[in-house]
Amino acid sequence: MVPTNNVFAQEGKYVDEKDIIVIESSELEHPTIEENIKPSFVNDFRNRKKNVRTYNEWSPFKRVSDNIQTGNAGGSISSNISVTFGCSFSGNISGLNISTNGSVSSSIGYTLNVDKNKRVYMGYRVYYKVETGINEYYDIVTGKVIRSDSYTVKTPQYGEYKLINY
Repeated sequence: MVPTNNVFAQEGKYVDEKDIIVIESSELEHPTIEENIKPSFVNDFRNRKKNVRTYNEWSPFKRVSDNIQTGNAGGSISSNISVTFGCSFSGNISGLNISTNGSVSSSIGYTLNVDKNKRVYMGYRVYYKVETGINEYYDIVTGKVIRSDSYTVKTPQYGEYKLINY
């Protein structure tokens, strides 16, 4: 509607009294069909973590160098292979907002000193932060659990090198 002389109402259109419905105040107290309408939510299902347990553990070593055998003078060994440990998970983690993007890698050229008369190679492992628990998918209105799945997530924190005898 376009205002004419700053007036928004259209003149000459009247409301017919037969189109007006008058509701008595006593009629408002009676139940109507509107009471049978249940509230509805957008996305009324959620995920939640239950029985969450966190701990730390080391991974097994991965080889990052060739073998070396030292004599009476000893020696040094350098890594010539790079390995990467990434985040790993098992079970269903959908809806829990758990990041699975972290990784830790070894470096090529990292050097360790080796004692005399040793036969060793260099290994690399990472320290994992581990979270285990149950992922519950539930109705936020009734609280009823619809699905329940266990999960485990391992996130690498840092790594270490070690000389391993062969």
